[in-house]
Amino acid sequence: MLNYKVIGNNPDNRWVVMVHGAGGSIEVWFRQVPDFARHFNLLLVDLAGHGGSVGEVLCGGLNFEKVADQVMEVVDAVGIEKSHFMGLSLGSIIVRVIAERYAERVESMVLAGAVTKLNVRTRVLIRMVDMFKNIIPYRLMKWLIAKFIIPQRRYAKSKYLFLKNAQKLSFESFLEWMQLGDNISRRMADLFSKRVLIPTLYLMGENDHLFLSQAFAAAREGGDLVSMVVVPNAGHICNVDNKSFFNREAIDFFSNI
Repeated sequence: MLNYKVIGNNPDNRWVVMVHGAGGSIEVWFRQVPDFARHFNLLLVDLAGHGGSVGEVLCGGLNFEKVADQVMEVVDAVGIEKSHFMGLSLGSIIVRVIAERYAERVESMVLAGAVTKLNVRTRVLIRMVDMFKNIIPYRLMKWLIAKFIIPQRRYAKSKYLFLKNAQKLSFESFLEWMQLGDNISRRMADLFSKRVLIPTLYLMGENDHLFLSQAFAAAREGGDLVSMVVVPNAGHICNVDNKSFFNREAIDFFSNI
């Protein structure tokens, strides 16, 4: 089973399950924990190949459905019947898949730095990784990806956190997660272009140059239960870049469900 961390177990508090993105770990949520723990019980999960789950593998290949099922296995083990869910970057897709497969278990969703569609530049990046995976040293490749996703110097903390967490990700696991790009494209119409029947908040950094415009489109198409807030002074990893604004918006959203 995946590695996880439980913070608080107050029967009077509702739960928030936090799912990081590719290359991350539960550490990406540490700037949220102090504020969120005053209102909710928290379950932080390390995805397969990441953080404390480096030994976990998915037999038969990696896809979002299997990842979602692994997360829900942890939710079941902790004894959570229903929860709010929050996903960051690729974790937003996993949360959206959970909402599709386990709708009765999801109170609401916050999709942060949401990846709702791959633009041309991102698809080119995935192809380049595949082409040069046996030529470019793995460490340099991770640095180039971090530079691509977070190009702004002012968000150096986010870039450092990504690279720090990615150190535990093996080269084989890294390639598996990068190859999910094809699966993302196939799942877009099914996941993000139809109406959502669960309260959903998109939280996107104003300087997220890769995914902001696509998230706007997904929020518009999602229906009356979907809203979007742009996080000022933030890039793709908006929960790190502007934690005070992010925490306030997410906590208010969950509390008002």
